[in-house]
Amino acid sequence: MDLELSHLEKMLTKINIPRKSKTANRRGFPIGHRSMTLGETRGRFSGITGLSHNSKKYPELWDEVKRLGDIIVPFKWKSCHLNHNIVCPKHKDTGNATLSCIISFGDYTGCDLIVEGIKQHTRYTPYIFNGSENEHWNTDDLVGNKYSLVYF
Repeated sequence: MDLELSHLEKMLTKINIPRKSKTANRRGFPIGHRSMTLGETRGRFSGITGLSHNSKKYPELWDEVKRLGDIIVPFKWKSCHLNHNIVCPKHKDTGNATLSCIISFGDYTGCDLIVEGIKQHTRYTPYIFNGSENEHWNTDDLVGNKYSLVYF
């Protein structure tokens, strides 16, 4: 299994991961957090499903995210949410009807994933859970640079 993530990390340092505005922000998440969705998305206003804007804008990044997903995700997935230095509040992914597989990487400490009150190890290790049923969040002690991929 080739989980070499340094290539992906180098790619991410060269792009501008978008900041979420107040209107595009999820309730309870910090305004201005950096994230993007790659893969299949549904247009917020048009309702049309297709390849995300960021997948088209960064095709090499999308190819690398697909390569990793094909290695680590044991179920069929359509999309991947990329987070950068996000400390998520307690929440459930109400719009998600499938399992999620998360993996984190980068030069960081802290910001552990907690699922239903139990600390999970996601640093360079995939973890599968049902985000729509299981309340989850991160500890608020991030130091450094953390990326996470959430396949669903």
